[in-house]
Amino acid sequence: MGGFTKLRREIEPRWVAEYVSKFYPAHEASFRVPLGPVPEEWAKELGEAKAVRAYRPWRPEADALVKMPNRLVLIEAKVFKYMDGAAKLPLYKALVPFSPDLKDQKGKEISMELLLPVDVQWVRIVCDAMGIRLVVWCPDWLKPIWEERDRYWLPENVLARQKRKEKLRELGYE
Repeated sequence: MGGFTKLRREIEPRWVAEYVSKFYPAHEASFRVPLGPVPEEWAKELGEAKAVRAYRPWRPEADALVKMPNRLVLIEAKVFKYMDGAAKLPLYKALVPFSPDLKDQKGKEISMELLLPVDVQWVRIVCDAMGIRLVVWCPDWLKPIWEERDRYWLPENVLARQKRKEKLRELGYE
């Protein structure tokens, strides 16, 4: 069986939702926020609202956007690939003014937050240089997931992954 069928854990969406509800409880927030423009041809042919929906799969998504009276907070969370999060945020910030879904937010200051489970010195240096606020917050349920990385290449874990992949293939997942 081909296609899009693949099992995966949704760790970062849960983590981001908990972070936003704990640290920004009084503010409106959106999750998996599409950013950037929609082609003008699409908007002319379909109308802006329908074009925004139809073009969503081709637009990058920020993990979260918190709307405050005078500021927007872009949030990207990374359990493992820290450089990806630091690299994405300035690009996302540049796309906000061109996002039709956010035209009612024009003129607001945009700040960036990178959410990590641990404090890593080189990431802090990069974030400071790029104007990103590094947030280290790791709820108890996330710690064992993060710690899995240290055990990933142990022989017994390699074997367990191979067995899991074989079983998923038998069940029709790729």
